[in-house]
Amino acid sequence: MAHPFEKMFDKALEKSSLEHNEVFVVAEKLLEKGYRAEEIGEVLKKLEKTLIQDEDIEVIKEALEEFSQYLED
Repeated sequence: MAHPFEKMFDKALEKSSLEHNEVFVVAEKLLEKGYRAEEIGEVLKKLEKTLIQDEDIEVIKEALEEFSQYLED
């Protein structure tokens, strides 16, 4: 079964471009609601592995890069 965040990130990906990363915006909103950064990051990493289109992959990579500031090393 898919993680509930996946559907949210998929919708955000449709609205994203290389200039505006809606995926990162959604990830930050989830964090503000109290969800664990590690859980959000895991879903983003999983999503990155399933994508085919280069632009989509770039958007997710950028979101992960930006979101990494919230992840513990």
